Amino acid sequence: MSPAQPANPRRRGPARSFTRDQVVGAALDELRDSGIDAVSFRSVSRRLGVNPMALYTYVADKDELLAAMFDQVFRAIGDTLADGAPRQVLTTYFTGAYRLMVEYADLFRLVRPTAAGMDRDLAERVYRMLADLGVAPERIADVHLALLELTIGSAIAASARRPVLGLPSDDPERPLLSAVVRRVGELDVEEHFGRTFGLLLDALVNGGRDG
Repeated sequence: MSPAQPANPRRRGPARSFTRDQVVGAALDELRDSGIDAVSFRSVSRRLGVNPMALYTYVADKDELLAAMFDQVFRAIGDTLADGAPRQVLTTYFTGAYRLMVEYADLFRLVRPTAAGMDRDLAERVYRMLADLGVAPERIADVHLALLELTIGSAIAASARRPVLGLPSDDPERPLLSAVVRRVGELDVEEHFGRTFGLLLDALVNGGRDG
């Protein structure tokens, strides 16, 4: 007599296969939808429909996953860095960073654990453009940090911005306040960032020359 067979034997299906970029993309989707604190091997694997252990094929640990997310986002920003006048190219580059930080509200917290994947060529191009504008080598770090801080702060402010409620836009006793309320309501925040960035860049470059 042959041994009894299970009524419904489980069949193991083919293992799902992904690329590293797909895994990182799923992690970025989790970041965009739920914030950086929600990014984990469990949440990312749930999006991909696999066991969390399967992710170790692509990344060694969460630090490596976060670093890969950082690299993928800023590689996309780097793709916008075309040839052209330094001031315009820098404005386009930092506006791209601003746009992504608005889309991924916690992106500013995505600090790379190591510099292993840093795009050194991209960094050198950004610094070279600052130098071409007249920024002295010893001031490049300060200028870059100021521009980066403006970008991060503006993205946080844009993400947190809410319509101005309860303030009239036509109060004759407070004409300046009314004008500001109207302006805030009409404001294109990305255009506003571009203008503010240009003002700061010019001030940093010209201030350094005057000093």
